Amino acid sequence: MDRSTRTVVIVATLDTKGEEAAYVRDHVAAWGLNTILIDPGVLAKASVEADISRYDVARAAGTTLEALLERGEKSHAIASQTEGLCKIVLDLYDKGQLQGIVGLGGGQGTSIGTAAMRALPIGVPKLMLSTVASGLFQFGPYVGTKDICMMHSVTDVLGLNVISRPILRNAANAIAGMVLRLEAEQAATRPAIAITMLGITTPCVMRVKSKLEGLGYDVVPFHANGTSGPAMEQLIEQGMFEGVIDLSTHEVIDNQHGGLAGAPNRMEALTGKAIPAVVSVGGSDYVLFESLQKAPEKYRGRRHMVHNAQMT
Repeated sequence: MDRSTRTVVIVATLDTKGEEAAYVRDHVAAWGLNTILIDPGVLAKASVEADISRYDVARAAGTTLEALLERGEKSHAIASQTEGLCKIVLDLYDKGQLQGIVGLGGGQGTSIGTAAMRALPIGVPKLMLSTVASGLFQFGPYVGTKDICMMHSVTDVLGLNVISRPILRNAANAIAGMVLRLEAEQAATRPAIAITMLGITTPCVMRVKSKLEGLGYDVVPFHANGTSGPAMEQLIEQGMFEGVIDLSTHEVIDNQHGGLAGAPNRMEALTGKAIPAVVSVGGSDYVLFESLQKAPEKYRGRRHMVHNAQMT
């Protein structure tokens, strides 16, 4: 596929982010890529013309923009436009008209844009330029289990200035580079097996990996960090693996005790999918907190180890 047939979808509410979205669009187009600008906004008039308007987004959700405005309920309008955007983005992908997606936004725009990105398969380039992509906010609700690149906008996304221009250019160049280098994945030639790992189970995982690769298997490791385990389970449900070695089930114990790497409903995929599985208890002898001072009082007298500045 040459660059003239590749398309980058740009998502932004064009009442407040129109100038910036047009700037990113033009810089992506300068690479010879096609662009589709989508406006999932609701309130004020769009400042630039969208390829897919807010009216189209509302219709995709089974309603009209007029109905959303008449109801006057912000949370309902956002949920509806998010639903419509997800449907449009998936339709574009299914038709081969989306090879990458970039979003611009603050808290609301980030929530809407990343929802559409999470609907896309792993491997599709996804970039969110956001005011909330900083250490003060949790990324989990935005990223979920998908490969979304979060880029901090530094300034608010409101106008072009000496600070915002190079950041917006970097976002455009980043998504363009990912799409230009995107290659179609070859069909799997070896059966794949999933395995979970942590630093403390890595030596075991490496030995198992070496033996299985010698037997002709493709071994895919997942770090048991609260997100990677659930990502593995989604892929199990999609039939991506011939087997699973759930060696590091730390996410279960962390979920039970409020640790940083907890994952609810962990291991449920094995109850609904017929797949050969070996399950062990790696990492189930500790609970992870940001620091001893931030751990619940009842744990502070326990033996502890400072793994790094963010993990104890």
